[in-house]
Amino acid sequence: MTILQQDPMTDRTPLVLDVDGTLLRTDMLHETFWAAMGRDSPAALRALARGWRAPNLLKADLCGIAVPNVALLPLRPEVVALAEAARRDGRPVHLASGSDHRLVEAVARRLDLPGEHFGSDRSRNLTETTKAQVLIDRFGSGGFDYAGNSAADLPAWGAARRAIAVEPGPGLRRRLDAMGKPLQILGDRAGAGALWRELRPQQWVKNLLLFLPLLVAHEFGAAALLATLLAVAAFCAGASAIYILNDLLDLEADRLHPEKRDRPIASGALPIGEAMAASGALALLALMLAWGAGPPVAGLTLLYMVVSLGYSLWLKKRRWVDLVSLAAMFLLRVLTGAAAAQVAVPGVLLGFVFAVFLTLACVKRMTALARATDGGQLPGRGYSRADFKRLEWVAAAGIALSAALFLVYAFSGHSAALYDSPLLLAGAVLPLAAWLFRIVRLSEQGREHYDPVQFVTHDRTGLLIAALGVGLAILAV
Repeated sequence: MTILQQDPMTDRTPLVLDVDGTLLRTDMLHETFWAAMGRDSPAALRALARGWRAPNLLKADLCGIAVPNVALLPLRPEVVALAEAARRDGRPVHLASGSDHRLVEAVARRLDLPGEHFGSDRSRNLTETTKAQVLIDRFGSGGFDYAGNSAADLPAWGAARRAIAVEPGPGLRRRLDAMGKPLQILGDRAGAGALWRELRPQQWVKNLLLFLPLLVAHEFGAAALLATLLAVAAFCAGASAIYILNDLLDLEADRLHPEKRDRPIASGALPIGEAMAASGALALLALMLAWGAGPPVAGLTLLYMVVSLGYSLWLKKRRWVDLVSLAAMFLLRVLTGAAAAQVAVPGVLLGFVFAVFLTLACVKRMTALARATDGGQLPGRGYSRADFKRLEWVAAAGIALSAALFLVYAFSGHSAALYDSPLLLAGAVLPLAAWLFRIVRLSEQGREHYDPVQFVTHDRTGLLIAALGVGLAILAV
C-alpha cells in the first residue's frame, strides 16, 4: 500500500536510500555476522567481543572473516521500483547505510547504481546523526529525498526535503507526521505468520518419539504421561530454537535451494534480529519446561540443543559424520522420554531406533543429490554425486540392521513379558522393512520431498504400510 500526502516530484533532487531494512529486506550486519559464524565461528565471536562497543570496527572485522553473497540478499521490490522511477526521471540515486562501505558498494553494483554511495568504515559508524550530517554536507539541508525504515533514520528524514518510510509502526508514523514533511509510505507491516512458519511446527511430529519408552514399557500412568508431555513440549521449543539458528547459519545455501529459499529468514519475511530474539527465548522456555519434568530431562534437553547447535555449526558439513549426528539426535529423544517416564528401554531397541534414523538420514542426502542442479553438489554440505552409491549402501545396511534388531527384540525376554504373541510382533518387521525400502527407493528417484518428515506424513501408501506394522504390534499384546 502507498499513501501520498503530496504528489511525487519529478525534479533532479537526489534520492537517497537506506539499505538495511529499506532497500533490502534484511540487515547486512546480521548477515555478515552469521556468514562469519558459518565460516569461522571462534573468529566471529572474538570479533564480537572486541567490537561490540565500536560497531564500525565490528562491521569491518566481520567483513574480514566472511561477507554475505550480496547477489542473493532479498530486495524490497517497491523500493527498487522507486529507485528505477527516480533514475528514469533523471534523478541520481545514492545509497547511505550503516553497513560496511564495501557491502554498500556491492549492493550498488548489483543494482547498477553509478555515483557516490555512503557506508561505515573504521573511522565512522554511518548511522543516525552521523549519517544525517554526511548527507547535509554532501547535498545540503533539504537537498535530497530520503527513504528509511526505523527510528534510526529520523535525523536523516529531518534533514531531507521529503520522507519515504518503509513499513513504519504506529509510533514511528506519528513522529514522521509531526515533522510536517511530504511523506510516502511503502509496504505493509508483516504479521506473526513468518515467525510461526520459521518455528516449523510440522517438524514437532519427530518429538512423538519421546513417547516410545512409554509404549515399549506399556506404562500409561498419569505421572509418567504428564512428565513425558512436558519433555515433548521442551523438545518442541528447543528444536525450534535450533531450527532458527540453523537457518541463520545456512542463509546462502538456503537461498541457492529451489525450495528452502522461501523460508522466512532466507526470503527476508522474518528479520534476523527478531529471529535471534525468538531463538534465545525458545531455548530458555525449553529448559524451563524440561526442568519441570525433572533435572535428568533438563540435562538431556540441554545436551540435545548443544548437539544440534554443533550439527548446525560444524557436523552437517562433514560427510558421514552428519548422518551419525542426525541419528544420534533421534536417539536422544528416546533417552529423554525414558528419563521423563522413568522407564528402562532395552539396548537392542535403542540400536533399532539408531539404525532406522540412520537410514532416514541417508534418504535426506540422497534426495538432495538426486534433485541437485549444481553439478551434483550440495551447497553447505560435504556430499557430491560420487557419494550417491555409498549412501545407497549405508541405507541398505540400515534397513537390514533395523530389521535384525527388531527381530532380536521380538524374541527377547523383555518382549515375552509384555506380548502374548512374539511371533505376531516379529511379523511387524515385514511392513517396517517395506516402509523403509519404499522411502529409500523414492529418494533414489528424486521423488521424495527434501524434508523426509513432510514426505512421510503425507505419503498415503507409506502410512498404510506403517499402520499395518503398528496393527500387528497391537494384536501381539
